[in-house]
Order: sequence, then C-alpha cells, then structure tokens
Amino acid sequence: MSAARVLFSTGSLYVFDIAYCFELAGAAGFDGIEVMCDERYSSRDPNYLKRMTKDYGLPVLAAHTPFSPRIPGWHADQDEIKRVQYTLKLAEELKAETIVVHLPRKRGRVTLQVNQRKFTLPWRPVLHPVKNWIANELPAVQARTKVKIAIENMPSKYAAGVELDPTWWNEPDEWSKVHQWLTLDTTHWATRRVDPLDAYRAAEGRVAHVHLSNYDGHEHRLPHKGNLNLKTFLRALAADGFAGTVSLELSPGSLIFKENAVMRHNLQASLDFCREHLR
Repeated sequence: MSAARVLFSTGSLYVFDIAYCFELAGAAGFDGIEVMCDERYSSRDPNYLKRMTKDYGLPVLAAHTPFSPRIPGWHADQDEIKRVQYTLKLAEELKAETIVVHLPRKRGRVTLQVNQRKFTLPWRPVLHPVKNWIANELPAVQARTKVKIAIENMPSKYAAGVELDPTWWNEPDEWSKVHQWLTLDTTHWATRRVDPLDAYRAAEGRVAHVHLSNYDGHEHRLPHKGNLNLKTFLRALAADGFAGTVSLELSPGSLIFKENAVMRHNLQASLDFCREHLR
C-alpha cells in the first residue's frame, strides 16, 4: 500500500457547512481533510477546526488559499499575498502539512493557442498576480516553515473553441520547476490536454499534494467516471512510493449533493477507487 493519505476537500461540498463535511468524510473513512478557506469564518478558525479534528478523528492535513479577494476577518481585501500568509499561519496552527497556492494570473495579457500557434491579447485579470512574490520571495518564506507551500497548476478556458490561458508558468516544463513543492490538479491538466502522469513525471519528486478528479468536458468529476485514466495515474504514485496527500476535489454536482444516499455512495465509491489503485 502506498504511504499516500487520501483526503476529502471541503471545497467538494462547499454548499454544506464545515462540520457536515467532516461528518461525511469520517463516515466514509478518509484519512484527513483539506479545508478550503472561504468567506465562512468556520473554514478559517483554528480552534473550531481543531475541535472538528477531535470530534471526527480527521486531521486537517492541507489548507487551500481562498479564491475570493474579500475574506471577512482576514483583512486581505485585494492582496493575494496576504491571503497566502494568513493561510500559512492557519496551517501552522493546525500542524497541517501543505497549503495550496494557485499559479499567478498574468497581468495585462492572455495567451491563445490555435492549431499549435500562440497569440497574445490584452487581458484584465480577476485577481492580482503574485508572480514576483513566487519568483523572488517564496524560497525564503519556505525556508522558515515546515508547511509545504505547494503551487497548483491551473485550467484553461475556451471561447468559441479557442483555448485561453491567462496564467503564468502553466506548462508542465515551467510549472514543474516553479518551486520546491507543487500541487498537481488532474482535471486542470486535462483542460490543457495534458496527461496528468506526464506532468507528474516532469515534476521529478516535487509533487507534495494531488487534487484528484476526472474530466469529461466538465471539471472535477468523480475519479472513476471520465476521460482520464486515473487508475494508471494512482498506480504510478504507488509504484513511486508517493508519501504525500491525495485530495478528492470534486464538484457538488458530480457527487449529486441533493440526494443524500447517492451522495454518500459516490463519496464512498470515490474513496474506494483511490484506495484500490494506491495499493
């Protein structure tokens, strides 16, 4: 059996409260939790999360930096770097192993790819980029903490069949060298028509955390239902002795969250799939 731990991301069921996510993950038998830090203070309150860990026997092993530029109580507003700093502090208090940080958005331009040719057009990013911070300051920040700051690859978007990639370092050969630690998102690579296993091999041991889900034209599908061969991917992790964390990051819709029995079945089937192929 691989030493990898299988986590449940609370972002998979952001429609529910944090405690219910812990309850569902505990009932299914996950090894731990990845907490998606969001507007709800319960997702960022270390004392509350410690109580959830005690009540359900599930450690918070990973924390995901917020998507939103406005997080009540963290005073981060539009400063993405501050949101990373707050998330890192939370992870240290919880003794989590990893935080997830997105690759930065490009400032002022977007790359389009059409029939193997790339074009650059103006682009107004939603979030402020952290490119300089990652390139120049992150190594020193990483040296001061035991928490792995793992940089996540991002998806492409499409308009009229044209690929839009507004993200820096979002090719396997660039992402794989951007930092000491990485988060590999399987469905994000699929949107870029990249086999996740190829990206994993390119990273050469830097992957600390995996966001696992399948892709069928829609992102974050159940791992055993989609176009990606995640059996082979998980078996490759096991063969390598991967000892990091594999987090199920699904969409509420793919879990069919409105039907409790079906949702619980899908959650259990997804965990069983991971465990089977990590052997």
